[in-house]
Amino acid sequence: MFRNLHKSSIHVAGVFCLLLLAYHLIFRNYFPLANGRMGHDYVLTLGGFLDGFLWYKNNGFITPPWFTPSFCGGQALFADPQSAFYSLPQFLTFIVDPLQAVYSAFLIFAGLGFWGMYLFSRRCLYMGRLSALVAATVFMFNGFYAHRIIIGHYGYQSFMLVPFIAYLLLKVPDSPLLSARSIRQSLIAGLAVAYWFHSGLTTLMIPATLAVIGLACVMAISTREYIAKTFLVRGLVAGAVAIALSASKLNANMALMSNFSRDYYPLPGVSDIGGLLTFVFQSLFYSSEHTYQTVTPLWKNMQWAAMPHELAYGLTPLPLLVMLVGAGAFALSKQSQLSFPAQDKSSTRFPSIVLGAILLVPMALLYYSPEWNSVLKNLPLIGSTTSPYRWLIIYIPLIAAVTGIIVKASGKYKTWLAVITVVGIPLLNALESREYYQQQDFDPTPIVSYYNAVRRGEITPQITQVADPKAPNGYSIIDNGLFLTGISPMRCYNPIYGYRLEKLQIEPLVPGPITSITPSGSLNLHNPACLVFPAENNCKLWDAFKASQSSQLLNFASYKPYPFERSSRQYVADWITFWTIFALSMTAVIFMFNRKQ
Repeated sequence: MFRNLHKSSIHVAGVFCLLLLAYHLIFRNYFPLANGRMGHDYVLTLGGFLDGFLWYKNNGFITPPWFTPSFCGGQALFADPQSAFYSLPQFLTFIVDPLQAVYSAFLIFAGLGFWGMYLFSRRCLYMGRLSALVAATVFMFNGFYAHRIIIGHYGYQSFMLVPFIAYLLLKVPDSPLLSARSIRQSLIAGLAVAYWFHSGLTTLMIPATLAVIGLACVMAISTREYIAKTFLVRGLVAGAVAIALSASKLNANMALMSNFSRDYYPLPGVSDIGGLLTFVFQSLFYSSEHTYQTVTPLWKNMQWAAMPHELAYGLTPLPLLVMLVGAGAFALSKQSQLSFPAQDKSSTRFPSIVLGAILLVPMALLYYSPEWNSVLKNLPLIGSTTSPYRWLIIYIPLIAAVTGIIVKASGKYKTWLAVITVVGIPLLNALESREYYQQQDFDPTPIVSYYNAVRRGEITPQITQVADPKAPNGYSIIDNGLFLTGISPMRCYNPIYGYRLEKLQIEPLVPGPITSITPSGSLNLHNPACLVFPAENNCKLWDAFKASQSSQLLNFASYKPYPFERSSRQYVADWITFWTIFALSMTAVIFMFNRKQ
């Protein structure tokens, strides 16, 4: 039967639909759980998307929401690296409630991950349909994406675009490199990278980029084609487009983050090579809960325990099994099943060296010794990270691609290995124990109800007060949902201020109406322009609106823009982004017109 299946025409779209159905059946019950709850970080994510909808309802989506009154007595929004106003789930909230929006986007990006890896495997690695299906299935069901979205880390959704970007940058051109078709691929790749910026992947853009470069190395090694020129030219064009499209947000991010450094946390790691290899191996091929239970004692220099979702990268043991069996079958076969283009025998030495260096990067970041730790803490960006294990995402698309390559080389075992993988990976995902993920406690009902009431015109959103609610033991209650009642919490959950809000300042605010005068003589709401451009607005971090700025305060509290000064560099960045959008729009029109001719 399987031999006949291999010889017949395989309807890839049909297999994808079955896989997407399996994905839905496995993960649907986490959005929400049977008890109505869902991942704890949706307190930030779902509330953020509702907040973005409130801005959109008053102002549309062309004008970015620079600030929001909903949280922490007023804070920056567009400048926050985690903000995702220009993202698919946010745009979906313009149509459906935030809960439906995040789940729909969850499935869409799972599908994009599948097709990106399938196209990369078919068009760049020259795999047959079965082998490409294997690679696409492995990547689609990676544990990092599914479990991070279950918890609420929606900024990581666009990680699933990695193989699609690699495909756009690496597909061997059948026309001149600077032809319209090739330029179109570069421009689309640039749009995808810009989406990384705008959807909140900012903290993982470097490892995501290294994953794309790693896929380029895999292609160069496995096909022995000279791809450096194509990859470099398209990459430069795509990078320039991405930076130009993101210039406004990127400059705002840097301005905000210059006032909220994150270099005061220790950098955790594993102090022995054996333990480090055990951690990486289990993270990639075991469930996150199993990894959490077995490797947690190995960590050194860790301020807070990494919970299971932080260790979720698992691809199930099947890719490892397939690689072992396939490699054995290849070694025993009389003739290699891999086909290398005869016209190009360029050396694979350089891509092999680059790939080896990329594979060592997560290991280097995860290794701990006092001396090495001090070196890492003094490196830009690396010194500010608290979770170096997130760089393990580099391995995920590489393992998926290599699994497909080995299936391709496995000769008569190819069909069996493909069927076992495509059926087995969804099955193992369905059987995986997720007790931790089933004990999440965020209740999305108030947000969904508020959203629906606003859409029906029953509520006019407005912040009227600030508050600092206390628990019976006297500690402040962190409740991002207070804005649903017209109250902006003076303390809110936002990691930009530190995991324990070390950088948050509530003064000069006091509990009460936003129009009341505080003991310092200001109005009772932070002016968030002071968090991003304090010098230009003649104020300091955490300053409130002045008594003479009541009209600006009322506009801000009603989710409407108010005038503020920006830096000269921000004006330049805004100009670059605006004209890039205009130029790309005109280019798209020209492409469409020429296509119809």
